[in-house]
Amino acid sequence: MIALDTNILVRLITRDDPGQTRGVDALLSTPDETFFLPDIVLAELAWVLARSYGFSRAEIAEVLTALLDRLDVVFEDEELVRAAVRSYIQGLDLADGLILGKAWAAGCSGLASFDESFLRCEPAFVRRPR
Repeated sequence: MIALDTNILVRLITRDDPGQTRGVDALLSTPDETFFLPDIVLAELAWVLARSYGFSRAEIAEVLTALLDRLDVVFEDEELVRAAVRSYIQGLDLADGLILGKAWAAGCSGLASFDESFLRCEPAFVRRPR
């Protein structure tokens, strides 16, 4: 299994550097190989596509869903990533969706945050320090 960094996915999606894109295409077409995508890479990918490439939320959601549908890709916790993508589609940042999911998975009784998006999304779970 080979872990993939964000820049590999950016080349795959944007195809903005022909030389690097050829290398990525060759790597990802390696027979019988699987690729690991850490959660942090997915969060960074969503941020880079939005900020540096102007992708819309719908376009990013489509990219993330396509990665989830690949049979040669393994995630830290696929169900957590799927839940985070669903939250992203509903308006939460992907990184925030991953944070929330990891807090639930760890059995936390709440999430301390000043982030208003958390409070809107999960008011019973999120605790604002006073």
